[in-house]
Amino acid sequence: MRLGELLGQAEKTLAQAGVDSPRMSAQIIAAKVLATDRLHCLLETERELSAPQASEMASLIERRRHGEPVAYLTGKREFYGRDIAVTHDTLIPRPETELLVDLALERMTADATLLFADLGTGSGCIGVTLALERPNWQGVLLDISTGASETAKRNVKAYGLENRLAVLKGDMRTAPMADGAFDLVVSNPPYIGILERGEIMDEVWEHEPHAALISEEEGLSHLRSVALAAARMLRQGGRLIVEHGSGQGEAVRGLAAETGCYTSLETVRDLAGRDRCMTCVRLPING
Repeated sequence: MRLGELLGQAEKTLAQAGVDSPRMSAQIIAAKVLATDRLHCLLETERELSAPQASEMASLIERRRHGEPVAYLTGKREFYGRDIAVTHDTLIPRPETELLVDLALERMTADATLLFADLGTGSGCIGVTLALERPNWQGVLLDISTGASETAKRNVKAYGLENRLAVLKGDMRTAPMADGAFDLVVSNPPYIGILERGEIMDEVWEHEPHAALISEEEGLSHLRSVALAAARMLRQGGRLIVEHGSGQGEAVRGLAAETGCYTSLETVRDLAGRDRCMTCVRLPING
């Protein structure tokens, strides 16, 4: 069967299932099957697919029809203009998280040689991006999940960053990092309260790892742990930047203030005008 016919059938199937962006989903899946890109799929609609290719495409379309995210079907998601490998052990990187990267790049001296930590790294999208944007930065990427840690290692290796990024398996609540050794700590931890389940899209809840989404204390438990861990890990004048939920700005500033270790507490809004990140600076270690 020709590619154009398959794309038309796939789009119709996905649309009937209520899948978001059915045409784009069909094109991305076809591009994966044919090891090409969406543009070539649009230009080569007369291309004949082999039986194995048609079968693979049908299988992926069926998975998408049942709500599995395209990123898991293709094994990658674009973040900050680059492809990042993802698996079912990791969250799919969101555009909103690029704000955290922007803040790190803006608030830290561009030509400085510094050491950063990415707590709860998941796919490693934040840490890998920081290292690629700042060739003189080195980092430690930490995640409690074995699968996520392995995925982060894949991304580190894919971009040739093994000499500047180390991936560790460990709990952010008891981060095995040296005291006062880091210039920057970044984190996009779990921050959704279990009672907010109704606000999570079914596609996300059914396919993405709950451990990377849900946190106790109405979504604040991991955010508290990050604030405490960073207070120990950061040098004087070092900076913490953390992503949080749109209704958590004041609460997260409060968590940081409770430690007595930070100054210059600031909530930064995303392009939609919603609270998205908190940043603060480590006070002198002796108080």
